[in-house]
Amino acid sequence: MLPTTTLVNKVADLWQMLSLRAKLSVYLVGMTVIPLLLTTAITGYNGEKALIELVIDHNWNAALHTAEDIDRMFGEKIRILRMAAATSEIKSMISEKQLPLLKSIEGQDADILIVTTADADGNLIARSDAQPIERWINYSNNSYFQNAKQAGKTTISDVILSKTTGYPSIVIAQPIQDEQQKIVGILSITVELRTVMEHINRTKIGQTGYIYLVNQDGHILVHPDWKLVASQDDVSQWAPVEAVMEQKTGWTEYEVNRQKKLATYSYIHTTGWGLVVEQPLNEALEYVNHVKRTGIVMSMLAALVASLLSIIIAGMMTKRITNIAAITDHLATGNMNASLKVTSNDEIGQLALAFNKMVVQLKASRTELRDSEEKYRSLVENSNVGVYRKTGNDNSFIEYANPALAKMFGFPSVEELLQASAIQFSDQESFKLLIEEIDQQGAVKEREIRLKKKDGTSVWCSVTSIKHFDEKRQVFLIDSVVKDITERKIAEEALRQVHADLEIKVNERTQELRVLNEKLYRLSLEDGLTGIANRRCFDEFLQREWQRARREQLPLALIMLDVDLFKHYNDTYGHVSGDECLKRVAGVIKEVAKRATDLAARYGGEEFAIVLPNTDQANAVKLGNEILVGVRELGIRNATAVSSQIVTISLGIAVIIPSDITTPESLIIAADQALYQAKNAGRNQLQVASTNT
Repeated sequence: MLPTTTLVNKVADLWQMLSLRAKLSVYLVGMTVIPLLLTTAITGYNGEKALIELVIDHNWNAALHTAEDIDRMFGEKIRILRMAAATSEIKSMISEKQLPLLKSIEGQDADILIVTTADADGNLIARSDAQPIERWINYSNNSYFQNAKQAGKTTISDVILSKTTGYPSIVIAQPIQDEQQKIVGILSITVELRTVMEHINRTKIGQTGYIYLVNQDGHILVHPDWKLVASQDDVSQWAPVEAVMEQKTGWTEYEVNRQKKLATYSYIHTTGWGLVVEQPLNEALEYVNHVKRTGIVMSMLAALVASLLSIIIAGMMTKRITNIAAITDHLATGNMNASLKVTSNDEIGQLALAFNKMVVQLKASRTELRDSEEKYRSLVENSNVGVYRKTGNDNSFIEYANPALAKMFGFPSVEELLQASAIQFSDQESFKLLIEEIDQQGAVKEREIRLKKKDGTSVWCSVTSIKHFDEKRQVFLIDSVVKDITERKIAEEALRQVHADLEIKVNERTQELRVLNEKLYRLSLEDGLTGIANRRCFDEFLQREWQRARREQLPLALIMLDVDLFKHYNDTYGHVSGDECLKRVAGVIKEVAKRATDLAARYGGEEFAIVLPNTDQANAVKLGNEILVGVRELGIRNATAVSSQIVTISLGIAVIIPSDITTPESLIIAADQALYQAKNAGRNQLQVASTNT
């Protein structure tokens, strides 16, 4: 292999041997083909990347939207189930009391096949279809029953075939707890998955893509291939299934059964399921590969056409240049009558025309030079810009100046200016630096400097100078052009001042906007009627304090209260009086719950809520009694209240130390149930929930 230096030399020698036509052909081919190929490669790469991202984004959106729909669908059913399990009718464990509520739950959604209750031993108590209870029916062997009973929380079964419809279904089981939080039974609903499967099947994923659901055990719940659902095989080793079992949302590329697949997945929080959108990778990339192949073919064809055109154009151009070179040789021998034939109007034709003109002009060059010198002198003498020449030795003096320069510096004539010997600088240090720069670099361009006029006033000038020597190279000269820029400098100073003033105003306006934004944020968290926190502020505050109390294992108290017989009060005294009543009740709450750590909020309508961080039951009850008495002492007349004749309130108090198995909603439910008990007990009192820990 040849050394690098030798190879470079050989290439250089070969290049020198090439004709102009060959060199121009190489240049043109390189300038057209190389950028074309680079552009095609970059565009192809970016296009392929964008198309792949488009496929992933489409499938990911399908996964997220479908997961949100399922999450919302089952979340509503679970919420209804939990609320029902907390009612006195269900807790009674008496079939006659439970049956109306069970029928009501079944009628809320066409997907609900049946609603049942069973005691803690699994014996059937009641069913929403009001069929006779067969005592031999027992649910204790069902896994969902045992899971709900042991975990003490909502449990969802694996997919089962409905005996009624023969369609895939699931069972949602909710424990029923008595007042001592003991599990006395299980409330369950059987939900048909027809709507879920139809929703999934309606979502198109390419030609052969599909969507399926898995549970936390890695078993398939819903899949276009029913055999996979029926077999109950463990597919937790599949990459997307493994990810959603870890409660993740994203996308992955993996291989199963020797087939590469592109999968996006989303975790469904309400049910603990995972949703996977899957598509064969070769199908997802089919369009990408087609575009890529088409781009390569088109690029090769374009490169070939560009190369051929470049070679043809190079030949046409060099032929005419060769003719010009031949005529130039004649001109070099002194043949001033030589000329080129102009056959075109392009650049080469223009070159030939210019060549002919050059020959004509050479004949009259001396005459034209003399004319040019006279024209130059006239131009300088009549110019509005100052021009002068000065010597550069120690005895520096102005050798020449035009009338514009004399006028600029307040001299009545050029002669008087020349007698002044030199232009006076306002700043001698600036003059020294200017001379040094001219001496070192040979020239300066548009240097802004302040000079003195004849009367001593200052004038701002832009100076452009060049240094050169006289014919004997004994004295160097400096030729300069001077422009008066005083008005521009004044305008620039004024503009700087305007900019500074504008910046101050912008800063002031920015501060005003910041204050207004902070005020708007506070208003977004405040109830417009009562002036205390609104429902949004309550939800955010409760979530934050719940996490803090769980982390530090401190008690968290919640008081739920509402105005007794408020609807009757509104109907009797009008909405204006009703609003005033709510304001005064809110004033009592705000006055009593005045710790910086407490939050009083309007929960909705005539209902209020107070969050008391780090507060035990005794202190919560004390605070509740103060509010109860405070509202009584308002003495707001209420003729609809038969016993008291004044506006009163009922309170429900719940205190809990948060744990991993409790939620903020459980605290709200407990306080709300206590409020319900206070209402049932005759109102105008408080009740404490039994959730204390």
